Amino acid sequence: MGKQLNSRRVQLKAMTYVKKSHTKLYLAVILITIIAVAGAAVAYSILTARQYEAGVKAGDTFTYSLKGYVQLTGLDATMTEGFDVYNNTDYYKVTITDVANKTVVTMKCDWKFLNGTLVTSTQTIDVASGNKTDNYGFWAIYPANLNEADLLRPSGFDGQIVNNTDPSGSRALNSWHINNQFYDTKDPTQSTLMYDYRDIFFDRETGMLVSLSNYQIFNNPQKTEQIEWNLVDTSVWQV
Repeated sequence: MGKQLNSRRVQLKAMTYVKKSHTKLYLAVILITIIAVAGAAVAYSILTARQYEAGVKAGDTFTYSLKGYVQLTGLDATMTEGFDVYNNTDYYKVTITDVANKTVVTMKCDWKFLNGTLVTSTQTIDVASGNKTDNYGFWAIYPANLNEADLLRPSGFDGQIVNNTDPSGSRALNSWHINNQFYDTKDPTQSTLMYDYRDIFFDRETGMLVSLSNYQIFNNPQKTEQIEWNLVDTSVWQV
């Protein structure tokens, strides 16, 4: 009988012990696994993320013709001061002098006038972001091999995209189009307006400007001014 009681006591004592839980250990393992998988996913996304770069190289040259057209329809309309500079242009030549970090392009720009005057400037632009050293300098160069709906400046902030890719010619062309409305700050009624329309075509492989049409339409007094840039020569392909 004593042995039976002792046996029961041992059984009861044994029943006060429960199986040790490994829940915390399992959770820790799961958490570590999730972190590892997430880290691998981030690393993979970084490694496989699209890399953008300039399509030009040092020594490449691009020469443009510049033209301006004016239509004065309002009684008091006059040509904007300085607009005649376009029709006094012999050529505008861009020479690529350096490409750094894949997207940072430095260029020398020669603006030659019909009277023989030559104005030379230097511009550095990151084709991926659009950041440039000269706000008034040449800007119409983009990353190489963009496709329709791609951002023009993948690491920039303007949100503009490639509207169309045309592969039908000897060289594929990308294009984008924009229109904006501005008002004259001198007019408190904000009814003196200028409508700005731009059509830009650029070579897909190099990202370099091929043609630009800029129309500016004024309502008071009424007039239209049009600026045209057209590529006439380049060292990269036969124009």
